Amino acid sequence: MSAGIAIGFFTSAAAGILAALLLAPFRELGRFFFVLNAGLAFLLLCLAAPFRVSSPSAAPAGRILAAVAMALLIGYVSALLLLRRGRSWTGLLVPAAAAALLATAEDGWAAAGERGPKWMFSVAALCAAALLGSVTVGMLLGHWYLVRTRLDVSHLETFARFFAISLVARAAFFVAGLLWTGARSPLGLGRFLSEIAIDRGVFFWQRVFFGFLGPAAFAYMVHETARIRSTQSATGILYLGVIFVVYGEFLARYLALAGAGPM
Repeated sequence: MSAGIAIGFFTSAAAGILAALLLAPFRELGRFFFVLNAGLAFLLLCLAAPFRVSSPSAAPAGRILAAVAMALLIGYVSALLLLRRGRSWTGLLVPAAAAALLATAEDGWAAAGERGPKWMFSVAALCAAALLGSVTVGMLLGHWYLVRTRLDVSHLETFARFFAISLVARAAFFVAGLLWTGARSPLGLGRFLSEIAIDRGVFFWQRVFFGFLGPAAFAYMVHETARIRSTQSATGILYLGVIFVVYGEFLARYLALAGAGPM
């Protein structure tokens, strides 16, 4: 189970960072912002790699797609640092993000097993990637306002909205997954929900609080503080958002692999 949790979390976080990076303005933020985020995504894929190799349940297609994403990221970061400066090299970033997102979807598909509809697990994994990517890149973006004081605050507002939209999508599939799994459970919907909320309540309610309620409050606060150009406050709130979302997503993968459905 631990391998499945690690593979799903690290790959979805990497995919989300790369996808969120496509929303960032290259000319205004500069190449080092993109190098930092791409390097972080590469590190996360590296952390997932040993678990992919050692886990017999890891999807073979996921291994290939993750390896492709890593190779493209090496080329992307190298191009940003060593080749023509001022060029965004989006032609390498887009396929790297696509490969990582496909690996994330494949991991969700493989993790479903007999626990529920495979497509729902895949979509839930992609929603998790969007949530992790939006809050992480948004937090790093907040730091850029400390050194680029004339940077348009609308960029931070955009990431705050992306954070909120990703959170809504994640919550929607969380509820749908619970209802679908409960409806198909031999226990029946009511008994299933009772078991999840009471017998596994220690983990379930932490998942709800850290994964949804806390981040929802943070998303609103970030948008409002960014709107009044209080970027340092927004960055501090995003720090908390990253901590809550990371913990919530670890719990989500534990509960999903424990049979609670696409959490």
